[in-house]
Amino acid sequence: MWENPLGSNFVQSHLGLNESAGDYVVYISIPFCRVRCKACPYFVQILSENDSADYEERYVDALIKDIRRWGSYPRWRDGSLRAIYIGGGTGSILKTYNLKRVVDALFESFPVANDYSLTLEGNARDFTEDKLDYVANSPINRVSLGVQSFDETVLRIVGSPHAAESSLATINGLNKRGFNNIQMDMMYNMPGHTIEAWKRDLKMLESLDIKHFTIYLYRIHEGTPQDMLIKKGEVPPVFDPDSEYVMSMYQEAVKYADKLGYKMYMFDHFAQSGYDNPYNWYTFKEARDALGIGAGAYSFINSYRTGTKKDVDSYIETVNRGEHMITAVSNHMSPRIRKERYAIFAFQYFDIEFAAYRQQFGCEFLDDFGDIVTKLQNKGLVEILSDRIIMTELGKEWRMNVLLEFVNPSFWGDISAIEQPNWAMNISMVDLVASKRERWLGEVF
Repeated sequence: MWENPLGSNFVQSHLGLNESAGDYVVYISIPFCRVRCKACPYFVQILSENDSADYEERYVDALIKDIRRWGSYPRWRDGSLRAIYIGGGTGSILKTYNLKRVVDALFESFPVANDYSLTLEGNARDFTEDKLDYVANSPINRVSLGVQSFDETVLRIVGSPHAAESSLATINGLNKRGFNNIQMDMMYNMPGHTIEAWKRDLKMLESLDIKHFTIYLYRIHEGTPQDMLIKKGEVPPVFDPDSEYVMSMYQEAVKYADKLGYKMYMFDHFAQSGYDNPYNWYTFKEARDALGIGAGAYSFINSYRTGTKKDVDSYIETVNRGEHMITAVSNHMSPRIRKERYAIFAFQYFDIEFAAYRQQFGCEFLDDFGDIVTKLQNKGLVEILSDRIIMTELGKEWRMNVLLEFVNPSFWGDISAIEQPNWAMNISMVDLVASKRERWLGEVF
């Protein structure tokens, strides 16, 4: 993605706003946190409890204006909004009445499908009694909590704003109100995080009857406070991500999920039956348009990626001028690149259905990617069935190698992307593709 030279004019001239998007999703960015986690490499606006600059109120006022303006275009008005995700930052940080204002604006401005999904992401500490009451009786029908761990010692080491006691209280508070569609983010291989502590974390899933959970490998980004503390010896280092110890932590999660009846329906995402994340389905499996609204939001619209930097003041000023804030844009994706993107995204669900690909592009997957499929098949990484191509167990283990085969040749070795501001918040992928293809995948087939 590159700096956008056209400003708000890009919206009118490039995004096809007079055409219907069909099914689509909306992401709402709440770019505030109470504290910055020690390993976080991204800028966030710290929102203090007293909020003396009145950031929250001014931001929500601008956000609602932006929501209404986006919702006025035929692209969204004539389509169907299938899933909404309120994240950040910290989606739950808003005061209850401001959260209600945002949710109401969405339902007033967009044609929300009857079977919609609306996820509120956040921190358990934000859920006051009145917020619990609101969420349980509001259009919000899914809550995602960044629990990370139930080990207080580990949480202190990583500087997490989450607390085990708060997580338990919020989960129980929602359940008591009849709300049980709760998702938990869990992390493994944090400093001081042993496999014994990880097993204790996993056992909490059963006692709390969590419907969906995700696991993330804790990463140390160079230059972050956690990186500095580890180098000074003040915090224990993490284990090598490729070590048997870390792999055993991952396998422990997979094994425990299977024992409890969870299905890993996409990489690192586990759900009880009927509780898959619809937002992920429309974003990854169907590669539908994704409209991001707010500071720090990213979109995929009309074969363009667009981004808005996390500058709250600039965002408020831009919206109040009657403009959309678009600070970064991609080149228009060619049909070939859109197909490659589709393959990489759909494979997050372990397979690519031939009929779905044909419906999306009007051609056959094997005609477009037969050479790559043959190579992967010869290595035992995929299997071809009558109606789809699926990853084998070996393919799942080497999934990054499978996905990277679909990266467009023109992207490999492009070091210019590193010199751009990290609009896409995907540091590891930008660094990886900046290398030559041969470093990761060997010679071209």
